[in-house]
Amino acid sequence: MPFTPRKRTGLEFLDLPADVCSEEELEGTLADLRVVNRYLGDTRALLKHLSAQIDGNEAVSLLDVATGSADLPVAVADWARKRGIGISMTGVDINLRSIDIARKVTAGYPEITLKVADALALPFPDRSFDYVVCSKTLHHMKDQEAVSLIREMLRVARRGYLVIDLRRSWIAYGLIYLLTRIFTRNRITRYDGPLSVLKSFTAAELADLASKAGAGSFTIRREPFWLLVLSGEIG
Repeated sequence: MPFTPRKRTGLEFLDLPADVCSEEELEGTLADLRVVNRYLGDTRALLKHLSAQIDGNEAVSLLDVATGSADLPVAVADWARKRGIGISMTGVDINLRSIDIARKVTAGYPEITLKVADALALPFPDRSFDYVVCSKTLHHMKDQEAVSLIREMLRVARRGYLVIDLRRSWIAYGLIYLLTRIFTRNRITRYDGPLSVLKSFTAAELADLASKAGAGSFTIRREPFWLLVLSGEIG
């Protein structure tokens, strides 16, 4: 067995038309994703990056692409409030039902605005946001779509961007498979979680996508729990 699994390209439930999943199933899997983001590194990776970039005396804007239920903007809002940082955030997702769920999650956070939008054709002018982030979405796309998504992030970012996704590994696959059997009965999470790992990237593959998108100088870091983080500054 090779150390790195062969990359898969099959569709996940979340890649299918919205009516394939019930409202209850979608809410359940987004709740599972919030737990994963909180305890398996996405939130930590995002806040680590912002802490290194943002001065507490400045106001900043942030766009979260494919926001899901907007748990990452909520985490950033809590972080910014504790530090007295003025921040305005916009979360976009192509799925109207996800945005409806996100409105419940973000109640009480006036600094977060939500909008239905296609990540491949963001409805914002060039350089609209200081920072643009996207978490665990790139692996849902074909390579050319992934390149287009990164290119759109580069277009609307004024200062920097951050892409968080999974690092393809048999160990990560086994861990996610086990966790989805122990902690959830949601059929979407149980199917999509392990497949997401097999559809994800090596560092070289992610670097190739960034280069094809026109990213100049960028870094790719490994973070705990088999995450890859692509980041760069806008010149």
